[in-house]
Amino acid sequence: MRSLLPYLVAGIVTGSLYGMAGLGLVLAYRTSGVFNFGHGAVAAGAAFTFYSLHYTHGWPWPLAAVLTILAFAAVVGWVMERITRGLGDVPEAVVVLTTVGVLLAVEGLLFLLYGNSTRPFPEFLPTSGFTLGGVKVSWAQTISVVIATSSAVALYLFLQFSRLGVAMRAVVDNQTLTSLCGKKPLRISQSAWAISCGFAALSGILLAPTLNLDANLLTLLVIQAFGACAVGLFSSLPLTYAGGLGLGIAASLATKFFTDRPWNGIPPTVPFLILVAVLVCVPARRFPSRRASLRSLVPEITPMPPTRAVLAGVGSLVALAVVPVAVGNKLPVWIAGVTHVLVFASIGLLVWISGQISLCQASFLALGATTMGHLTNGAGLPWGLGLLLAGLLTVPIGLVVAIPAIRLSGLYLALATFGFAVLMQQVVYPSGWMFGFTLQASAPRPHLGSLDGTNDTTFYYVVLVIVALSVTAIIALCRSRLGRLLRAMTETPTMLATHGVSVSTSRLLVFSISAFFAGIAGGLQVSQFGTVSSLNYVPLQSLLFLAVLAIFGTRLLRSSILAAASIAVIPRYAAEISALAFLNDTDRQMLTFGAVAILAGVLTARRREFIVWLSARAGSTPPSGQRARPTRLAAARPAARATVSAGAVR
Repeated sequence: MRSLLPYLVAGIVTGSLYGMAGLGLVLAYRTSGVFNFGHGAVAAGAAFTFYSLHYTHGWPWPLAAVLTILAFAAVVGWVMERITRGLGDVPEAVVVLTTVGVLLAVEGLLFLLYGNSTRPFPEFLPTSGFTLGGVKVSWAQTISVVIATSSAVALYLFLQFSRLGVAMRAVVDNQTLTSLCGKKPLRISQSAWAISCGFAALSGILLAPTLNLDANLLTLLVIQAFGACAVGLFSSLPLTYAGGLGLGIAASLATKFFTDRPWNGIPPTVPFLILVAVLVCVPARRFPSRRASLRSLVPEITPMPPTRAVLAGVGSLVALAVVPVAVGNKLPVWIAGVTHVLVFASIGLLVWISGQISLCQASFLALGATTMGHLTNGAGLPWGLGLLLAGLLTVPIGLVVAIPAIRLSGLYLALATFGFAVLMQQVVYPSGWMFGFTLQASAPRPHLGSLDGTNDTTFYYVVLVIVALSVTAIIALCRSRLGRLLRAMTETPTMLATHGVSVSTSRLLVFSISAFFAGIAGGLQVSQFGTVSSLNYVPLQSLLFLAVLAIFGTRLLRSSILAAASIAVIPRYAAEISALAFLNDTDRQMLTFGAVAILAGVLTARRREFIVWLSARAGSTPPSGQRARPTRLAAARPAARATVSAGAVR
């Protein structure tokens, strides 16, 4: 027991901070209906702000900490409330998109301002302490636990006994009745977001000394609070804090028992393992549900007439066929762009056609790339056979990911797939099954007789043919009976079940097909570059894919082509134009795509108000069905007209 005491002490410290961050997440979610994927980015932003005030400008740390927490609570909380207002009325894919946009924008801004290198973050709290059972416990650790625990208790008492706290709990159940009782839901929502961002800022400042100043690590560490939220079933504040403590202790103890590669990646993934386990094992009815309609974005997808579709497809192929003649030495850029079309089409099949949200598509790409390397370089299989098997061997992983989709949808499915992506990165990537110790994979280009893929022009046409056939198959699937069933599943899965159609089988099929084509795309990527790194397939990349795809609308082919061009082709050309050179920088791309994703989500959520505003500016009458509701409740509604139900914040 004495040998475990140091790990218990460290686990209690980090676990209390996980729990505190989780409290802010649950509070915002239960009062607005919006689960904030950007919560960790807010914490990272607060840590960088505190660092600038205290270490760069020499402010006393108490003043810097108080000012940072209050500023983030007031300013960032107000901004988050404005961004998320109305998101309860839209599909959950849009909700995830908007908050993911916050994560990308903030992290991109931090990288732009402070760089990608990790900076030392000295401990600002007293480092002296006392001995407990032979283990030195610093005052910094003690103060962190006391602050976290007292904050949790204060928040619980505030919600139970203060007028504003009772109003926050009431607005969860029925915001209309809360308004009729004289309360203002808008102010309640703003207060909830302010408290949420204040908790995020405090957790980021207290966690930073253990990690140094790294935006990516800080964001990911606070995201581990998702596991604490799952333990609290996304509603109970005491259970959320207790869950954070338990996760911190479990992760700390895991560092003692899992020390060899690749198992040493398990400790940082413990919160995500718990997150996935809770989501898979706990009945879905125990989680809060949104009162908003479960409609998807599918109604906006109207199939193009066959003749027009054929002409558009032939025209696109002809245009792409002449690319090698027109682009010169930029041809590798276009090869990457064509490959990305298949990447985004595989995501669009899930999101736009079947209404499923997957945040682990980069993991499928990585599996396809590494499998391609093992089969061609390792086993010596022909290139074409290796590429086909790379797609087929990704299917079983797609089936594993699809298991939560049988029970979950929307936000909870997004969280489950994100947890799976983190597990893959930390544990599976370093194993010999994938990238191995070097964290790299390599594969050759095709070479068969006169077909010499080492030539960029030849390889471009090989990729173009494979991607064209794959995308054609996806479009044919969308127009088939299965595609119609998938679209219907997003609208009324219960009705499908009553007509004898297995919803579970449909979801398993669509995840398997998406994983297959993502595996093909991964095999093409590693063949083009010869060698790829595991850093190209981190979970953040999946978030970026979703954000970029959603920016360009919900039409499968159009959005896939435009998204591929924006992420792989346009930035390379923009680098040659001084006014647009910033688009070729990865950090600026992340900031740009994040900001545009936020804008797209806000416009989608507030489309009615936007149309009314445009009509007023033009002096015309808004179209039928788009007129603003004249009630005071409409003007005063909080971030979500349809807040989460199934009980109040406890």
